[in-house]
Amino acid sequence: MPRARLSLQLPSQKEVSDAVDRFAAGVLMLPRSQRWREAVSTALLSTWLEPMSQTVDSALGQLKAEARTVHRQLVPVWRRRTRHGRVLSLDADLSDGLSLHDLLAVDVDYLSYTVGGVFEDERLNGILRALSEDERQVVFALALGEGTTWAEAAATVGATDAKALGDRVRRKTRRLAAEQARRVSLRHESARTAAPH
Repeated sequence: MPRARLSLQLPSQKEVSDAVDRFAAGVLMLPRSQRWREAVSTALLSTWLEPMSQTVDSALGQLKAEARTVHRQLVPVWRRRTRHGRVLSLDADLSDGLSLHDLLAVDVDYLSYTVGGVFEDERLNGILRALSEDERQVVFALALGEGTTWAEAAATVGATDAKALGDRVRRKTRRLAAEQARRVSLRHESARTAAPH
């Protein structure tokens, strides 16, 4: 009796790439490109599904947040955008042989921590003091780029209902910042009216 041969046919690289693209676009609603494909592939290999007690939506939210984080890491620094334009390389030529590196101070430290994890900006400290520990974790996750939206940041800190927590923290921080701005405006207004003319 002849022995049966088991033939294992592995998918081609193109088939795998197409499947990742379809998953990214259809399930995660992410764009299609080589960089996004690599980001989603890497995210799929991470521990996004480890806590099995989470819902499918929060697991997919965590996977999407991981894919966005990996994608952002894959984008070269000089191609990244900020709210006010693009990031330039420190070697960028400014003419006359000068570069950005020549103009920048070495010891610039934005939002640096001081003793006990307190920020130098008292306005930020005021907002952080008004938040619960879970809410602060979401703010820090968003600030550190662990999510590109409030819901994604909440998913990365392990929230069971990431969308609800993310929305709550977003609304609360905006309300607290608006209240701070209102109080500053009132102080300026009262100082202006109290000043002798």
